[in-house]
Amino acid sequence: MLIIGAILLLVVTVFVIENRFPITVEFLAWRYDTTLGLALVAATVVGAVIMYITGTLKQRELRQQARTAETRVRELERERREQGPKHEEAAAASEGQ
Repeated sequence: MLIIGAILLLVVTVFVIENRFPITVEFLAWRYDTTLGLALVAATVVGAVIMYITGTLKQRELRQQARTAETRVRELERERREQGPKHEEAAAASEGQ
């Protein structure tokens, strides 16, 4: 993993060095002078952070849904055990008709 990180860092560094054209980034009332390479890398990093945060929130939501479903399954299994063999015999008899 360290080797992959080093290669990626090298590629990004070369990208920034080759894209040294000065640009001005404007957003609402904010204005910043930088190079094209740095602006593109910054935009990529911000996009990755946003995707990470939204992915983490979605994962949390899905885990909660899974816990809720597991709890419901346990409740239904407990109810079925409590009803005992009478319920199973009645279900088998109704299937046979």
